[in-house]
Amino acid sequence: MKHLATALSLLGMVTLPLLLQGTAGAASQCRENGRCELEGRTYQVKTPVNWDGESLLPVLIHFHGWGRTGRNVLNNPRVTSATENNGFLLVAPDGLGKSWDFWGNSSRDTPFVLSVMKDLPQKWPIDSSQIYVSGFSYGGAMAWRLACESGEQLAGILPIAGTLWQQDSINCKGGPVNVTQVHGLKDNVMRLPRGDGNNPLKGIELWRRTNNCKAEPDLVEKLNIFTCHRWTSCNSGKNTSICLHNYGHMIPKGWLDLVLAEAVKN
Repeated sequence: MKHLATALSLLGMVTLPLLLQGTAGAASQCRENGRCELEGRTYQVKTPVNWDGESLLPVLIHFHGWGRTGRNVLNNPRVTSATENNGFLLVAPDGLGKSWDFWGNSSRDTPFVLSVMKDLPQKWPIDSSQIYVSGFSYGGAMAWRLACESGEQLAGILPIAGTLWQQDSINCKGGPVNVTQVHGLKDNVMRLPRGDGNNPLKGIELWRRTNNCKAEPDLVEKLNIFTCHRWTSCNSGKNTSICLHNYGHMIPKGWLDLVLAEAVKN
């Protein structure tokens, strides 16, 4: 019996590394070119350079803009430097036809993104409580749509220069959710919805309503080029912010670094 126990112990010592090697192999195959295939579609991934290969990773899912792909996201230093500096796994799904489906009450892209979220833990040790979603332009609007449908699975959304229009008629069944929107006051590509009173705070009205926040923000603060209007005492317990700048349609330099640093701090 003693020899049998020893043999089984040795077998376990051999088998466990093989199992781990198989898991690592599946992950590295996806990481080598940064492209993962899932359900006939693709998403791109970038791990932090200094990641130790074991620690839990917070996740940023970032939707590309119209006419772009996830590869463009992985080549954008305003995105990659932020995820690198803050230790995030960067995930960039590829939209069908280089675009996103967000105009209607539901999106064919939402089930795919939810499948990606289920696929990630099979390949990397992710922190499922720290999944954030961002996106630029059309990608920002897609972040809104995803949160409207399945926001309960997200730590928060960080849309950039993209929103949903006609917000008064939208009901976000997947909310409430933490939201930090950034938008340029001179954006003429995806203009910020302002309502009849030309009020830029109307651009966040859907989330103010979904998160059950009062009419006026609790706090207005200046951060570099941004003026941030924050609702911090919403009845839902979710924070809602819109940060405005006096420029056009862009991902502001340093913005994602700022909000991701705040996310990991909390």
